[in-house]
Amino acid sequence: MRVSLPPLTGAVPVVMGAAWGLFEEEGITVELVPLPSQRDRILAFQAGQIDAMVTDLTGALILMGAGGNDAVIAGTLYTPDPTRPHVFVITPPAYSRISSWGDLLAKVQRGERVQLAVPRQSDLEFVLDELFRKEGVTFRAEGYIGQDNLISNASWVLFGMVTAGALPQPYVDYILNFDFPGKPQLVVIAEVGAEDVPPEVLVIRRAITQREPAKVAAFFRALRRAVDRLNASTREELVALALPQAVNLFFPGANPEEATPEDRARIEAAIAAISIPVFPQPGPVDPQMYERVVSWAARKGYIRSPIPYAIATTTPPE
Repeated sequence: MRVSLPPLTGAVPVVMGAAWGLFEEEGITVELVPLPSQRDRILAFQAGQIDAMVTDLTGALILMGAGGNDAVIAGTLYTPDPTRPHVFVITPPAYSRISSWGDLLAKVQRGERVQLAVPRQSDLEFVLDELFRKEGVTFRAEGYIGQDNLISNASWVLFGMVTAGALPQPYVDYILNFDFPGKPQLVVIAEVGAEDVPPEVLVIRRAITQREPAKVAAFFRALRRAVDRLNASTREELVALALPQAVNLFFPGANPEEATPEDRARIEAAIAAISIPVFPQPGPVDPQMYERVVSWAARKGYIRSPIPYAIATTTPPE
């Protein structure tokens, strides 16, 4: 099975399942296909170059909306921990001249120029739209600028190229704790918890789920074993075994082994500050969250019409 991964928390069990040889032990060969952007992953799926992809829920809906009945959400790979926030809105006050969510809302309501770093057509855009909706504020779509590359978005925030940006973990821990001479102060002005953050999901070709259910079952057995092993490991074990894989996934190029001694110390300090989540087992997509996101995507014009839950999703095999 050829699987493409984005730099999302939900990709970690897949990466580690491959690194630990768990897929092979379950009798399935998994090839991880690196692709630089969500658009590239969607095009590769449509072209038959990959069999599955880890994605945010919005990406899954856009793929299904554009590609007919060929894709199905096979299950969740990461649902944020309900006890802690997962998405943060961050600003550099020295550049943005704001230091609170209320300051940002006031600028928007006054019609001032506000630019927010966020990938368009993404769950992060959904999260921001929901934050503004709860305040009775409509944010202009052209004020959202950004790339799929969250490191680039974080850099825009860091150097004041945007008013603020929305970032998920582990990027927030990394950018807040990566220190260097002259680094501007960063302030968290909003936190969003699991109740308003959609899950990260696995999309598989529908034909594979129908014709090769044993392959799908083996894939999920390996995933569950990877989750159990991740959660049973101490932080020291994860730093030694899993963190190098995760650094390559989330922060390509941030290789401490190849950095100068000063930069290596900064990278290692930032990595040491990253909180390691408890990984939930794969499960079905929550219907209420699905309806919220699919309705939003239809209103935004990202899909032509809402896709029924029963058509878009399936329950992952035990």
